[in-house]
Amino acid sequence: MGGYSGYSLYQYPMQSQPMEIVYSGIGLRMLPNEFSLDDPVFLRHLLVMMCVIRNIFHMYLCWRQLRLAQWSKEVPREMQSGMSAQVFLEIRDEESFAVEQQLMSYLFDAIFSIIELYFGVLPFLWRIIISCYSIVDDLVWQSMAFVSLFSCYMVLRGLPLVFYTKLVLVTFYNVSEEKSYPLIGVLCSFTLLVVLLQVGLFPLTVIALAIEKAGGYYFSLWIFGFLFAVTLILLVAFNLYGFRCIGKMKKAPGGLQNTLADVLKKFKFPSDCVYILRTFDGAAETAFACGCCCTKHVVIFESLLLNRGRPETEVHPDDVGLGLKDDQVVALVAHELSHWHYKHLIINFCLIHITLLIYLMLFGICYWYPPLYQAAGFPVTFYPPIVGYWLVYKYLMPLYLTITNWILFFMMRYFEYKADAYITKMGYGTAFCSALVKLAVDNQVFPYVDTWYLMWHRTKPPELQRIKNIARLQSDSTV
Repeated sequence: MGGYSGYSLYQYPMQSQPMEIVYSGIGLRMLPNEFSLDDPVFLRHLLVMMCVIRNIFHMYLCWRQLRLAQWSKEVPREMQSGMSAQVFLEIRDEESFAVEQQLMSYLFDAIFSIIELYFGVLPFLWRIIISCYSIVDDLVWQSMAFVSLFSCYMVLRGLPLVFYTKLVLVTFYNVSEEKSYPLIGVLCSFTLLVVLLQVGLFPLTVIALAIEKAGGYYFSLWIFGFLFAVTLILLVAFNLYGFRCIGKMKKAPGGLQNTLADVLKKFKFPSDCVYILRTFDGAAETAFACGCCCTKHVVIFESLLLNRGRPETEVHPDDVGLGLKDDQVVALVAHELSHWHYKHLIINFCLIHITLLIYLMLFGICYWYPPLYQAAGFPVTFYPPIVGYWLVYKYLMPLYLTITNWILFFMMRYFEYKADAYITKMGYGTAFCSALVKLAVDNQVFPYVDTWYLMWHRTKPPELQRIKNIARLQSDSTV
């Protein structure tokens, strides 16, 4: 891959000559010689078809959710006590805005994906690098330069969506200035993004090439081993120390510990294991139950408590009334303890890494397939190895991710239902339903989610669906 010889990093200027690379790619040829995956023209058509079908499928899912949002006119009965009709219409427009923006991102992505393969955008960028670094006989430097230019191209690739969002969607949905940055500000932030990408991608490029060189054909397994080790360390640290890296943790006051004493006893947690976490932005409203070996603790985000856990006089007026009451906090903590009881975190960890292992094994196989690079327009013998990461990720693996994401999201939603059923059996169902409603109202969450859209885009069931399921469980228990 990328093999050539004859020039060192430094040469006497009068003797050096630019490298001459003959680009004998497939160009704009449309008819394959044979209907085989070894034929780059046929493979290019197949890759484009896979990408377009996948994007059209997700556009259809977004369209279903957008249609559901537009058809929703009234506040759900379960939320009428805490949400006005005006607020409901506002969050409906926000949901429509976000989903239509997502839909258009799939459309623009499909268009650019077609252009990239059929018009040889990536080989064009590579030819620019070779023309500028033709004397440098070092694939690492050339790859770093290619990644730099490619990152600039990726930023430009996102501009059509930005212009459509700012010039069409913001006006159509009447998005307020507080929730939408001006177009000039967004374009300036893109300039900063280009700089940040250079800083981040340079070391990653060197690391990726080093792993590929050291690991050879099985370099993807090296990547899996590294990711597994890092995530395992983070999982153990999370269970031992909680979230000390993202905020300030302190022991819960005695009143809250007494309130939670009963539910902690049921799950065999010590009564003094409750901590309050104040995050830097104060946005999260949730709680976690975690433990490892002899260490067990419950971490409650401060924003989850009523009035941020402080007297009304010490809270910003906009935060007065936000958060959960004591019985609702108990129910939510019981729900998180149910996840710990069933070891859902560990099961999710294993499922994610099993799918990741299969993903990287397939990735490694496809990465070494020469017709893939020819299908993108590169010559047979000379192309940047780093571009294989993009080609495999963008054109081959989305089909696998579409399948595995459905499985993983299904299991995550199933775990939520299982925890809901467990606390309902313990008698916390009614309080937990009120907690779900309160959090949805506080965070202005659009309550309706299309069934198909839910399968591929949400890891948790919608609040209304969970409330109906808990009501069904309660009615069945009384029969």
